[in-house]
Amino acid sequence: MISKELLQGYQATCYSILNPNIDIYLDKENEALQSFLNEQSFDSWCFITAWNPFSKALSLEENTALNSKLEADLINNTVFPAAGKDTLGEWPPEISFFVGNISKEQALFLGKKYQQNAIVFGEVTTPATLILLVE
Repeated sequence: MISKELLQGYQATCYSILNPNIDIYLDKENEALQSFLNEQSFDSWCFITAWNPFSKALSLEENTALNSKLEADLINNTVFPAAGKDTLGEWPPEISFFVGNISKEQALFLGKKYQQNAIVFGEVTTPATLILLVE
């Protein structure tokens, strides 16, 4: 079970695509994101990382190795570099991936495989939604 404080941290995070530069916030309408999704012909997307499994801080080397494995698992997807930025200032940005046209099932599978507490998922007609992967 994740703590109330951790959940609040996830909800306050700025989920940023790095290029093009688009900031995504949970449950908020986002014209820049909608335009990007339409330009790319993405029907669905997720924001995912392999950093800090179950929110346990690992070294840069360990996190980089885990993200390299996740990136290999995403080889058949359209991926953009991204970062999860804590707006509360409690942890450094986590290197992440914005993945276009990924199914919800695949996104959930990868989130669980890399021991994440949550992922962010969206569809072209809906705002970004946090999906918890742990009870």
